[in-house]
Amino acid sequence: MWLLYAAAAGQLLGHVPPGSRLLSSAAQRWLTALVFGMVGVALLLNLARLSRPARAGVAAILAGAALNATTIVPNGHMPVAPAALGEIAAAPTDTTLDPHHTVSTETTRMAALGDVLPVPWLNLVISIGDIVVMVGVALLIAALMHEHPPGRIPGHRRALKRRRNHNRPVSTS
Repeated sequence: MWLLYAAAAGQLLGHVPPGSRLLSSAAQRWLTALVFGMVGVALLLNLARLSRPARAGVAAILAGAALNATTIVPNGHMPVAPAALGEIAAAPTDTTLDPHHTVSTETTRMAALGDVLPVPWLNLVISIGDIVVMVGVALLIAALMHEHPPGRIPGHRRALKRRRNHNRPVSTS
């Protein structure tokens, strides 16, 4: 768990205060790589303890992250399609939108894996990798919500015993 807390702190460091550039672009890229690395390591370290459905969620999260990395690594940032920005009524004033994103150009490599899907009601643009990550997170959460081994939840056995006794017929003799 400490890796996930450290990753969250690193992500927060890169965005606080909102809209500011607390870190240089190079430091921001290294911090982003470190955050993603910590989350990936935390997922892999806990893989053996997870059920098969939870492992499927982790696999989808890692696959989505790999899709995103496929376009981020050669470009240095996540490319964002100008047409998709236009659909959410965001007109870029600079090629670098923030420390993580840049506007796609004709020289952008693997642009189809970048942020190309506009989501107007949320005022953002997402990638295919983001969708795969979201599906993985949903699978992982759903699987973890159904994992309740007996004896691992405080009061679990007492609750089962009360339920069994409650359903027994009352004898009047």
